Amino acid sequence: MMKLAKTILLTGIIGLTSGWAMAQTQQRGAVTDQEFVIRKDRVLTVPVQPRIYEKLPVLPKPSGLNEYTYMVSSYPLNIKPLDLKAEPSQKVYTPERLDLYPGYIRAGYGNFASPLLEARYMGTEISDFNYSLQLNHQSFGKGPVLGEESKEAHTNLGFDGSYFTDLFEVFGGVSWNQDSYRFYGEDPNFLVDENGMFAGFDGNVLQAVEVKAGIRELEKVGPFSYEGQLSFRNFNDSYLVKENQIGVEVSGTVRPNDDWAGRVGLSYFTTKPQDLNYSENRTYFAIRPTVSYKYEAFNFTAGLNLVSENDLLENKSSDFHVFPVLKANYQFAEEFGFFGEFSGDVQRNTYYSFVNENPFLGPSDQLLNTVQNYKIEAGIIGQFQGAFSYRAAANVSRYNQMHFFVNNYTNNLVTTDSARFSLVYDDKTTVYNINAELGYKFSDIYSLNGRLDLYQYDLSTQAEAWHRPVWEMRVNNQLTPIDRLIVQANLNLMGGVKARGHDLNDILGQETSTGPFEVVKLNTIADLQLKADYGITDRISIFAEGNNLLNGKNMRWLNYPVRGIQFIGGASFKF
Repeated sequence: MMKLAKTILLTGIIGLTSGWAMAQTQQRGAVTDQEFVIRKDRVLTVPVQPRIYEKLPVLPKPSGLNEYTYMVSSYPLNIKPLDLKAEPSQKVYTPERLDLYPGYIRAGYGNFASPLLEARYMGTEISDFNYSLQLNHQSFGKGPVLGEESKEAHTNLGFDGSYFTDLFEVFGGVSWNQDSYRFYGEDPNFLVDENGMFAGFDGNVLQAVEVKAGIRELEKVGPFSYEGQLSFRNFNDSYLVKENQIGVEVSGTVRPNDDWAGRVGLSYFTTKPQDLNYSENRTYFAIRPTVSYKYEAFNFTAGLNLVSENDLLENKSSDFHVFPVLKANYQFAEEFGFFGEFSGDVQRNTYYSFVNENPFLGPSDQLLNTVQNYKIEAGIIGQFQGAFSYRAAANVSRYNQMHFFVNNYTNNLVTTDSARFSLVYDDKTTVYNINAELGYKFSDIYSLNGRLDLYQYDLSTQAEAWHRPVWEMRVNNQLTPIDRLIVQANLNLMGGVKARGHDLNDILGQETSTGPFEVVKLNTIADLQLKADYGITDRISIFAEGNNLLNGKNMRWLNYPVRGIQFIGGASFKF
């Protein structure tokens, strides 16, 4: 230790002495020559030291958990319970302001001298009584044949009102409808009658007044719900047809729990039609009890259709009909499910329903309901990717007294009014149908819906399914490219329609009209529609519509071509 101290002291003295000597020999501020030697080839090395790795010590394994017994002592405390007072939240919720306009008017005009007018007015105030008024009118002053000789017009006016209580709603309304047509469907082979005049240009005005009143329960999800309605309708045309109808419809539903539900529906109609060749009283009474069961994704319905009707028909076995109702569906997943049905019913037909299907219907000899003996259907349904939906099914139905429309020809080369149609019935008809539906929706910008139907008819007394299609296809598109603009494009196709022409025996000079008849194949019907509506403001918008843009010579009824390309435009206003 002493040796180390002496060495350090000697080194310090030598250093101080050298510094003093240099300071004495060097003058302040003088520059002296110095020599520096830089060696680039010198390598500095550090001796390698070995690393020592030591293993972690092995920890002892924990022993298993042991059972412990604790003694819990009770220490009662004499503390008063907390007295909490609930107070409502004072947060202010600002509801979104909605501008409700009670009035609406839409007016336009197009080719074929076609004015359009729609008007509605309804109560928007919150009250026990609510009401609405509506008026619609559209006419075509010119048509496809001889201008004004094929015109038509449609007008309806209605009022609806509802009075609300805490438990139920009392509703009612009255409506008036008028449709006028010109019978322009002349036959090129028979242009004149026995007096040398063509009878096809007569016009007809169809008028119907309907009044209804009823009551319904407001809470549709409670253990019991009900609804009842009483209605009256008067219908007449410019000729001899009159039809009065009184109807009563009542339904009730019981839901003992979320899985089971029972429903009973009753309907009674009495109709008194009067035509050129008959006048009768027709009654229709039906009771339809059903029971439904739901278990997770499985739904099942069973019931009966009990129907009594008094139509006069030769060799009719009974006025009373009983049909089963069995329906089931099961959704395996959102993408796939199946459904099936086995049922039967009686379809109620009136002159008013017939003339709504074919407005060129003439005097009829008999009105009959259509009995659906059975319907068997099975299919699949589902959706995927949240945008696509589909449905496909196949069914077979058996009918009695299925109705068809045929042109009103007589024998001996004489036509009284070839522009009018008559009703004919087939005793036993079997209809096979395959249908498919597809839907697609891309947010609120674009949506598509399409349906395809294929039919096959097996008939017993009629040669063909007159004026009924063999296939139908409908495609509806809606596009919203920008805000306030809605564009619709619809395509309706129908093919395989056959019409009954002249009695071939009549053409050969025989005095019979029992057939065989000429079969007239109508061209495929193709109707392309385009509609656009643009809202300029919240109250004012403009619209444009185009129908039959392919300018097809469509003919739904024999000798009745429809109008060509139709355009109509206008504006609407809310107030």
